[in-house]
Amino acid sequence: MAKIAVGDRVKCQKNGNTDYDFYAKVEKVYENSAYVTITHYDLRDDLNVAELQYRAVIALKKMALVKAGELDHTKLQTVSAAMLAE
Repeated sequence: MAKIAVGDRVKCQKNGNTDYDFYAKVEKVYENSAYVTITHYDLRDDLNVAELQYRAVIALKKMALVKAGELDHTKLQTVSAAMLAE
């Protein structure tokens, strides 16, 4: 497993709060998990992600660093600054 640091872009596996994988930015790293802001998600998870207020705590073993250009090939909903401000 790659070392996850604050500011990294990661792909997170679905968990108890979401039904589909999503992409996020790491805000804080804990011992076995990280606090992330969701940046891209499957539109079918819209209500779940909004309920989380676009943030979550995810186990480090359930995330992987995003490779350059990986997000360019997805058709996921992008979280805007206005969504985060709600």
